[in-house]
Amino acid sequence: MMESPKAGKAAVGLLATIVLVGLAGDGWAGREKRINRQISIMEKIIDEAMVDSRYALVRSTHPSHGVYLADYGPVFTLEVGLVDEDFGSLGSIWSRLGGDISIETKEGEDGEKVITIRSGKKKDRDGDDDEGKKGGEPDDAEKYAKVKDELIEVIRDYGDTIAKAKGDEWFTILASPLRGSWGDSEISRLVVRVRMKEITAYNRENLDEEGFRKKVQIIEY
Repeated sequence: MMESPKAGKAAVGLLATIVLVGLAGDGWAGREKRINRQISIMEKIIDEAMVDSRYALVRSTHPSHGVYLADYGPVFTLEVGLVDEDFGSLGSIWSRLGGDISIETKEGEDGEKVITIRSGKKKDRDGDDDEGKKGGEPDDAEKYAKVKDELIEVIRDYGDTIAKAKGDEWFTILASPLRGSWGDSEISRLVVRVRMKEITAYNRENLDEEGFRKKVQIIEY
């Protein structure tokens, strides 16, 4: 039985549609895999920043957890407290035990940021350990402000690690305190977020530090 020309064209059209859908699926699967890998790298960067902070207190060396939400962007959750004089940051304890973490970044051949995270002894990035104590111990409000600054800086300097996110999507960190709130404040949630395109603009030197901070949204409740 011979197939009509119309039926043949319909079959070819259907086959083409199936192939295109399959290719699109493979493309998304590949992009999703790359984004998940970038999310994992970014978690380690946030972890390192909080562990090594003089003002943030975390329960472990892996306090952050990230996920990519399609059409919104990367979101990282973080439980963080404030250090006190009797119990220093986890980073300072880790350093006294002879260990530390360092981050090295460079551009790969494809233009994407390559992150190398190494453990081992390194020099103090912020100078002498007692520097933060000059002029007296900062109060909880000051420590909380410092932690916010550190979160903004880690987004600003390393947020483009999520290279596969779209420019209009948000890079978001949602932080909650180890206890009910941070110090005497009644704030129990902190959201720090900025559009991916602003991170790119800063790292391409099209936006300075002050301009970047104006683009960052801080939500506290």
